[in-house]
Amino acid sequence: MTKAKPDDKTSQLHRIYASGSPEETAAIYDNWAADYEGHMAGAGYAHPAMVAAMLARHQPAGDAPVLDAGAGTGIMGELLTALGYAPIDGIDASEGMLARAAEREVYRELRCGLLGTPLDYADDAFAAVVAAGVFTEGHAPLDGLDELVRATRPGGHIVFSIARSYLGETFAAKGRALEAAGKWRRVDASARYDSTPLSDDVLTAQVFAFAVV
Repeated sequence: MTKAKPDDKTSQLHRIYASGSPEETAAIYDNWAADYEGHMAGAGYAHPAMVAAMLARHQPAGDAPVLDAGAGTGIMGELLTALGYAPIDGIDASEGMLARAAEREVYRELRCGLLGTPLDYADDAFAAVVAAGVFTEGHAPLDGLDELVRATRPGGHIVFSIARSYLGETFAAKGRALEAAGKWRRVDASARYDSTPLSDDVLTAQVFAFAVV
């Protein structure tokens, strides 16, 4: 449960949760890009490590390429590179965040794009897809999973965090719909955790892994 008054380190996140449009969200991230990593490090930001750990449990590092959906400043790309995943492509709605990600020099390609709209990737283009801190209010709609499934080859894994109002029946219904359509099957899920344990907020989340059929 989120406290009424946001911690200073996560105040920008709460602005994004209340965002009225993808364009507003991207603008907030553009303006936040320079300070984002410092703020989130101070909050103990856990999503990238949780998602990377879950991917490593189910997808061999030699399987490539990997798509980092909602790449942000490239924290996930750096973790995956350290774990032996390469090449890695990234996509994000914020040009400012992508500029920071490019400085890490761990991505094969970075694109500006919006989850929940058609993505310019071929069918079965990726061995695996990760998305950390993306499927939550003010960020990407759950319909964004449809394109990620399409772009993942059969047998590959999609590993992602779910948070806030998406967590629970809202996501469960989406997961069941894709499973009933023969698109994926659930293979794993973490316990629920606080994604910002060093802040005064409690931002509950869970990581899921699905295998594309």
